[in-house]
Amino acid sequence: MTTEKQAPATREVLKVATAAGVGGLIEYFDFFIASFAAATVWPQVFFPGASASIAASSSFATFGLVFFTRPLGAYIFGHVGDRLGRRNTLVYTLLTMGIGLFGIGVTPSYAAIGDASIVLLIIFRLLFGLGLGGEFGGAVALVTEFASKSKWRSFWNLWATPIPIGLLLASLSFSALASWLKADFLTYGWRIPFIIGAGLVVVGLLLRYKVQESPLFEGLTEKKAIERAPASQVLRIYWRRILLLAVALTFMSTLVSAVQVPYSVNYLVGQSISRDFATLAITYANIFGIFTMLLGFFLGDMIGRRRAMIFSLVWALLASIIFFPLINTLNPTLIVLGELLLFAPTVCNVGPVNALFAESFPTKYRYSGSGLAYQIGTLFSGVITAILLPVVIISTGGVKNSMPYVAVIAVIVVIASFIATLFIKETKDLQLTD
Repeated sequence: MTTEKQAPATREVLKVATAAGVGGLIEYFDFFIASFAAATVWPQVFFPGASASIAASSSFATFGLVFFTRPLGAYIFGHVGDRLGRRNTLVYTLLTMGIGLFGIGVTPSYAAIGDASIVLLIIFRLLFGLGLGGEFGGAVALVTEFASKSKWRSFWNLWATPIPIGLLLASLSFSALASWLKADFLTYGWRIPFIIGAGLVVVGLLLRYKVQESPLFEGLTEKKAIERAPASQVLRIYWRRILLLAVALTFMSTLVSAVQVPYSVNYLVGQSISRDFATLAITYANIFGIFTMLLGFFLGDMIGRRRAMIFSLVWALLASIIFFPLINTLNPTLIVLGELLLFAPTVCNVGPVNALFAESFPTKYRYSGSGLAYQIGTLFSGVITAILLPVVIISTGGVKNSMPYVAVIAVIVVIASFIATLFIKETKDLQLTD
């Protein structure tokens, strides 16, 4: 039975989408500053005594640790969010992320406290990942349930994870600080964006305190239909659906969080391309990504989530094939073109994916189900970033020699996501209920 409550006004949906999107903005703000720091700063700050390949691999692995606590965060906060509500749980996730961000920003260098610096960095990365794991499911559940009667659910859901905006803010701040501080950037300048990220958390908390609870969740509460163990139940009942959605998502996080940054940035810097230009190339890709993200929402609402995802995957496959030859030319124009082409299809997928994940589960499991599917997908990417990539780099003798193998990995991941998407059910015209 559909909820009898009046649909929220557009202004209220916009308010909720903005508040929900703060977590996604911070997620990708952190992603860029952490991945770029892992590619250019952390090897010298936290692994100064190791060889170049060992330092780069250790840095990549530390960066990728968040992927391993994200599913745990999805399970814990999904359970809480489906039992106690979306709004309050999203406050807890944001607080956890803020502590992790601030901690990374103030962790002393290896030169100051030795191995303890690496231990602290790992702890704060894991803590950040825990909070981050609870973000997606709550954000898309809240937005989808407020926009449940809208025909533009894909549009509203793209603001739950504003990937290019978060990346753009991060790349601009990172490149500006690197240019301004020069040598001091390595000592303390790289820490400033992490402190800024912790400040954004405070803004996000204020926004989230002002939004109302989801009307569909309130309907469940009134009917006393809350599930006792939602996270466990959704894994038991919908495990096939969760796995399919996770594999379908994997190409997005892999192309951005493993192949593009930190791998391609580390590769370019190692080939004497300046750190400033490598940052600038990613910035251009982020700006272009805003337009392709909007294209994705339009396709998701007009032709359906699944067809829009297939369109993005075909584009991603072509981009994965030509990306490495383009950046290997070391020609500035072709490097920028390669970064644009690789990033564009991933963010084109944002609106359709967010809507599809939320719509694929009933209200009593929506926070848990969508969150677990998303974070298990990022876990697959995390295995590539934190384990497979370092192994390939070390076994081939460095980042430069590993490029052909990384290219093959990228293509295989996109094909796997394409196959999984073919088996996913369309949800565009689904009537959401409480």
